[in-house]
Amino acid sequence: ICFGLYFTGTNVSNYPKGTEHTASVIRYMKEREKNNLFFRAETTHTQTLNDGALNGYNGVSAFTSSANVKVTEFMRLLGYGAKNTYNRYCFEESSPVANLFLGLKYMLERDGDVEANRYFDEIFASGDVYLLENNAWLPLGFLAEAELGDLVFSASDHFDLQNALFSAATGLYSDVWHPLTPQITGDDVSLDTVNGVHLKYSGATSGAVVTYSFMAEREGFLCLDFDVTDRNSYTVHCKGEQLYSESLSLTQMIAACDVSKGDIIDVKLSCKDGEEGRMTIRAAVLDDGLFRRGWEVLNRSTLEITEFDTTRISGTVDADRDGLLYTSIPQDGGWHARVDGQEVEPVLVGDVMVAVPLTAGSHTVEFVYENQSFSIGWKISAICLLLFGMTVPVYYSKRRKGRFEK
Repeated sequence: ICFGLYFTGTNVSNYPKGTEHTASVIRYMKEREKNNLFFRAETTHTQTLNDGALNGYNGVSAFTSSANVKVTEFMRLLGYGAKNTYNRYCFEESSPVANLFLGLKYMLERDGDVEANRYFDEIFASGDVYLLENNAWLPLGFLAEAELGDLVFSASDHFDLQNALFSAATGLYSDVWHPLTPQITGDDVSLDTVNGVHLKYSGATSGAVVTYSFMAEREGFLCLDFDVTDRNSYTVHCKGEQLYSESLSLTQMIAACDVSKGDIIDVKLSCKDGEEGRMTIRAAVLDDGLFRRGWEVLNRSTLEITEFDTTRISGTVDADRDGLLYTSIPQDGGWHARVDGQEVEPVLVGDVMVAVPLTAGSHTVEFVYENQSFSIGWKISAICLLLFGMTVPVYYSKRRKGRFEK
């Protein structure tokens, strides 16, 4: 099965990837967070689409027949490998902005090669497996501006959506992502560019390569956004040094590297003999100063969880202003919210993530999951049991009278 990045098979000797070293790092992470009732972790490069379930932590990626299509669409719009007709979505080392809205606190690097990333600090290692902590982490719930609840999640450019998302949540109305203009060249392939980034290509011969070259116009963290129509292998180079070599088949954002002004970033995609299609590769640099100010705004009033299980989440919030308490709790019709003991109608951010309006001050907040299908099921079962119980005395009464005797 191919999804997002293309995953080859794995042999038993390295399953799960990193074996005892991965287990050691996860034990350390859980011990470090023993007083934190909920956080999310992921791997920089996925081995399966259920690494969290496989390795025993709360992850982001999922492959399940019961996947909520609205979550899949939310993930797709945030820039993750997902498609709303699929039942899966895939985390790869991704945008710092997207990470804010998913409660991602840790990443595991299992390839023994930690790329420079100003938003993740190396805090532990076992063998060639490293634990990286997000220094711009936000918990499951945090207070955002009320405007976030009105934001329409619809954009063909993930950077544009994340700019709008960041502004709506923080109230800081400047673009946090600054796009770069590419120079596009092709070796042994015919190119036809539209608007500078959208590319039609045809007539590829064996070994053909399309290259997008970007020059960083400012210092910061760079992400790439891929939109390709075929499964292509690609490499990413910064200042002539190769950083990544992967394959992909779905639109997806990829965290690349820290850059300085004037750095050249080359993305080279390999084409198959006779291949033709379309591709768009965008690059943008994150405004670190603005991003940090926004994170501080969102981190001022967060949900302190006091109780957590699969059907009930309780906590307190000291809201420093009126706003919207955003949570990365996906709504599937069963979650109900209470503020200070009173039930409130949740606001759905991106048509799926549960949020509740709050006024300035201290509040208790509770989210309770009620499975309506289960409620209907036990009532039907109770009625059937009652009816069965009523028939038993009748049957035995008639049997004593010999009615059913031969």
